[in-house]
Amino acid sequence: MSSDRATAATAEPLVLEVVAQVLDLDEEELAPELALPDLPGWDSVNAMRVLVLLERAAGEALDFDGFSGARTLAELAAVAADAFGSAR
Repeated sequence: MSSDRATAATAEPLVLEVVAQVLDLDEEELAPELALPDLPGWDSVNAMRVLVLLERAAGEALDFDGFSGARTLAELAAVAADAFGSAR
């Protein structure tokens, strides 16, 4: 497995965990293809909470334009994966 794949594989479960925690949802209810606006409780405040938690996990800032432009959990995971990859 390449390091990019490993990073993406690590980021997706973490994103699902963080989003579930912030929105008080079961992780099993979440799937990568879910649109962020369709998630119960997804709003700008909770988006910022998710951003902060992911940045803490990555040890550095996520690309804010990429984060704010993400439309699905998978796209959010890709932004997180980029930060995890550059934190190596």
